[in-house]
Amino acid sequence: MNNYIFGIADALIISAIYCLMFSAFQISTAKLALIVLFIVVVTIALVASKGIYSAKKITLKNYYSIFEGVAVSGAVFSVLIFLLGLDQLLFMIVIFNSILIGAMMMLIRAVYSLFIKCFKRTRNVLIVGAGQDGKLIAEEIKQRPELKLNVVGFLDDNMNNIEDEDSSINILGLTCDSEAVIKDNNVKLVIVAVKSRMDSDILTDLVKGIPLGVKVWRMYRFYERITHKFLVSKMSVNWLFYDCVRKRALLYAYLKRVCDIFASIGILVITLPISVIAAIGIKLTDLGPIFFTQTRIGKFGKPFKMIKFRIMYQDKISDDFDDDANEIPTDDLRVMPLGKILRKFHLDEIPQMINVLRGDMSIVGPRPVREEVYYENKESIPFWECRNWVRPGWCGWQQLKINDPAPEQRVGYDLYFIKHQNLIWEIAIFIEFVGKAILGKTYSGK
Repeated sequence: MNNYIFGIADALIISAIYCLMFSAFQISTAKLALIVLFIVVVTIALVASKGIYSAKKITLKNYYSIFEGVAVSGAVFSVLIFLLGLDQLLFMIVIFNSILIGAMMMLIRAVYSLFIKCFKRTRNVLIVGAGQDGKLIAEEIKQRPELKLNVVGFLDDNMNNIEDEDSSINILGLTCDSEAVIKDNNVKLVIVAVKSRMDSDILTDLVKGIPLGVKVWRMYRFYERITHKFLVSKMSVNWLFYDCVRKRALLYAYLKRVCDIFASIGILVITLPISVIAAIGIKLTDLGPIFFTQTRIGKFGKPFKMIKFRIMYQDKISDDFDDDANEIPTDDLRVMPLGKILRKFHLDEIPQMINVLRGDMSIVGPRPVREEVYYENKESIPFWECRNWVRPGWCGWQQLKINDPAPEQRVGYDLYFIKHQNLIWEIAIFIEFVGKAILGKTYSGK
């Protein structure tokens, strides 16, 4: 959540500074809004491509990344000013604005870091259940010091489940001891990580022992909150069903479809010169087809033909190759020289905007997989088919969060996206993806 607040703050800073700059020129309000919007989107995209808005904590590397992203943005606008032959005063103003924007973005993060360090207290956490689930959530908490949480220990009524040699398990007592343990250790947060259904005696002990004001979380809910991933093996997807059929989902679906149409048309228009060059280059390389189509699984398991620019030589194409799941080595002889450039900057995926216009895909959503992968994973991975309750996407949450597209990891992030999907978040995902694509960041799992 903090990273999205930073994103909004950054957008306001950029907008305010450039609005102030352009106020000295006689520009209509509508034109000013479009110019500033363009500048904000490009700058935020370039900064987001550095991973600023997905960072777990603020480090010196983050400050440098902000400087680098803002500097590249300023350089882009400076080149545009030069090419368009505009007033050279604008060139100097853009440089000054870039320095000011970078400084302000760093300042708000420095103030936030200082506040967290000086004023946010570490909260003690007690975990009910010392089995695998309890150890899993304890390890996730320890890996995230920025949460300012300290696991003081565990409560467990079944001591036989705990290995004597496991020194990482600090058993503080039974559930009937919860009141004393919470009081003695100043516990502010209790996480219930018990696999089986708890009987009335255990629940009564916890109700009596947990004072009002102490926050209580179910393990899988807390796991989802801190990892931004769905814990597939521990949850039911009943909530997903009700989320997808309620009235709000209908309005959201209409709005998203409208946004998909406008965005895909915009992308096709903006990238038209690149697409023409790519098409001519591919055709002249070996006189083969310009496009490569492959059957993928769409919404509700419906197959469709996904379109890409062909990046391999015509006689080297393998129908079962999946470049969404397999990273192409730089020295792969099957790939044409032009194809390597298209792949590096994800330009081979521009034709998928046609799939978006047809309604086969959305701009943001779970990446579509091949038929073989879909049916194989449907049999072996819980809730795999649930990721197809929505249209597959040109880009998605999983692409930004993980490099290894293991099916279990993929479905975890995809279901998290489906549960929390909203247009503002999807715009943020889109902007970060585009920023990384512009800089040629590679993805090994899309």
